[in-house]
Amino acid sequence: MLNCVGFVGEVTHRDTSGTVEGDLHATGFFVSIPIGENGGPPSFVYFVTAKHVAKDLADRELYFLVNKTGGGVTTMPTLGSRWYTHPTDPTADVAIVQVADPRNADIRAVNIKSLGTPEMLRVMDIGVGDDVFAVGLFTPVAGSARNEAIVRYGNVAMIPQEQIQTELGYADVYLIEARSIGGLSGCPVFVRPTATLSLTESPNPYIKKILAVGIGSVLLGVMHGHWDIKESEMNKAYFGHDRKHGVNLGIGIVVPAQKILETINQPKLIEMREKQLAATKQKNVPGMDSARPKRRGQGTIHKRRFRERTCKSNTQDRRDKK
Repeated sequence: MLNCVGFVGEVTHRDTSGTVEGDLHATGFFVSIPIGENGGPPSFVYFVTAKHVAKDLADRELYFLVNKTGGGVTTMPTLGSRWYTHPTDPTADVAIVQVADPRNADIRAVNIKSLGTPEMLRVMDIGVGDDVFAVGLFTPVAGSARNEAIVRYGNVAMIPQEQIQTELGYADVYLIEARSIGGLSGCPVFVRPTATLSLTESPNPYIKKILAVGIGSVLLGVMHGHWDIKESEMNKAYFGHDRKHGVNLGIGIVVPAQKILETINQPKLIEMREKQLAATKQKNVPGMDSARPKRRGQGTIHKRRFRERTCKSNTQDRRDKK
């Protein structure tokens, strides 16, 4: 889980070798779409973060900082600079961009099949009270030689049956009991099911049931921010939601993973993936031998040499007849 995240930075300096330096602002994570009959290696990888992060840094040069295999850090190359958001829901705080295959990056992308859709959450019996954890950037201790991600634990506080007001409007969100801090915007939030264990108390012949954290986890969604209020409004009956200032109430707002899935599977991106896959297949198709360029003297006979060979052959035939 620690290796699925990257930090979103703003470029402040670029040296002659192309190495960039800058200020880190937020978190994102990688989602992969495997191909092939047996899953195969990731063919398409997307960097996912919150839409408000991409919007706030829209006019600046960005880079995605990840750990490098064998030590150190490196930047993640992107395929184009355009961010894609949800195709139909403007309140979904999700933005994605496709990234290139990182040969030297120490990352583990989240398989798209691990996104916690409503159906998956229902089958796994995930709901209020189940454990969640968020992995992302803690700006005071981001790390210098390597990215140092922070993990914050909590639990599902509410799965609302109606939309909740956010800065982007009334939106479909989950509420979790876990404080979000600056730098965690756009980070992944995972949830684990609660398992019921039956233990036999000895010597008494009865079974005692206890609850424990279940095995495995799925992506609940992407962190939007935290719910807070201004100190001056703490005793008021009604208050306004201010994500950037005020007292942190310890309630995090999570954009459902279903919104990420819908963003990745919008028609424009499906068409792009089909074209990229077709181009890759075409590149890997072997050509016929006759289509390969031939060196002089191999397979191709010069016109003059052909005449000389023909004349010599005819002369030898006349001698043989005599």
